[in-house]
Amino acid sequence: MEMLLFRVALAPSVVLLASVLARRLGPRLGGQLLGAPTTTGPFLVLMCLTSGHRVAAGAALGAVTGQLVVVCFALAYGQFAPRVRPRQALGAALVASGAAAALGIAVDDAWLTAALAGAAIVAGLWTWPEPGAAPRAPRREGGWELPIRMAVSAAAVTVALAASQTLGPTLGGMLSSLPVLLAVMAPGLHRSTGPRAAVELTHGALTAAAGSTVFLMVLAAALGPFGAPAAFLLAIAGMVLTNGLLRVALAGRGTDGSRQPSPTQRLPVTRRTR
Repeated sequence: MEMLLFRVALAPSVVLLASVLARRLGPRLGGQLLGAPTTTGPFLVLMCLTSGHRVAAGAALGAVTGQLVVVCFALAYGQFAPRVRPRQALGAALVASGAAAALGIAVDDAWLTAALAGAAIVAGLWTWPEPGAAPRAPRREGGWELPIRMAVSAAAVTVALAASQTLGPTLGGMLSSLPVLLAVMAPGLHRSTGPRAAVELTHGALTAAAGSTVFLMVLAAALGPFGAPAAFLLAIAGMVLTNGLLRVALAGRGTDGSRQPSPTQRLPVTRRTR
């Protein structure tokens, strides 16, 4: 019961924080928060405390399939958002994430699933659409939209956790890392702020998913021989290192892999002074 209450409270809190970050610091940072193991990490900590290291390691391996689903959702939504309406982009992303979930379950190998996720991340970032494409004028977000996003995220996580209790730690781990919060945030931001914001949000989530996948693999491998404290420290170090290497590898295409704007776009407009 404590785990359920914690996750249900954590989900809308993450949506609230991601919304604030997207509004204040840009949607890409909000997407990075959603792509990071913000909810899966605490879930695995509680698994260690309540069910033991072996069960938590199995849940971490299952969550790798969830990361493949996150990657395919973010990739599909980001590719479709500049060209279609939010409902259509969400439909395409759900189809892609459903296919990814079926593939991950059929493969039934965490290392191969992680490799597929990594390949999809690199290919997605290299072919990412121009963030400036915005066919519709953005509008201001209504005061009711954020509370609805928070309520929907809490309800979705409640259903996922209730199902995971009867499916075992591996499938439970997969359900814990599904892109529920991203599926709530991306269409809402798309409707309220325009497709550019949705593209930036999903780009941030796609970038952060690389480190999250490494986090889960290192954690699953290290929990048994090293114990929970050392395993989580190693997993966090692997996540930070992976994210840093990814930024360096894609630096030629702009910040975090986006395309560099032209020099004229980077120059600010200044007034002539006498």
